[in-house]
Amino acid sequence: MGFLSASKDRLVETMAPGLLNSGLLQPYGRITDFKLNSESRELDVTVELNGEVEPLRLHIQEYELIEEDGKMFLVIHRAVTSRAWLTALVTDLAVGRKLELAENIARRIARFL
Repeated sequence: MGFLSASKDRLVETMAPGLLNSGLLQPYGRITDFKLNSESRELDVTVELNGEVEPLRLHIQEYELIEEDGKMFLVIHRAVTSRAWLTALVTDLAVGRKLELAENIARRIARFL
């Protein structure tokens, strides 16, 4: 991994959990671990969900960020989770689809591209 890629990844790893924990994830739980490798396009996230004993692990094995018409989208090409049923759900509902990112998140991500 190049120095600049690694530096950007560490910055995103520091910023993203707080942003997501105080927004999107707040009613459901919180991210406790977030590892990004933008060079290999992988993301590992661990989430402690409210009411769950075991944390949820999500490994996005390949992703793509697309900017289109002033909007930013995440396309997940391959992903697995620590729950078989959730891996099936992610595969059925998210893999291969353009998922629009919220404007505030997209703006912050665009700074690092």
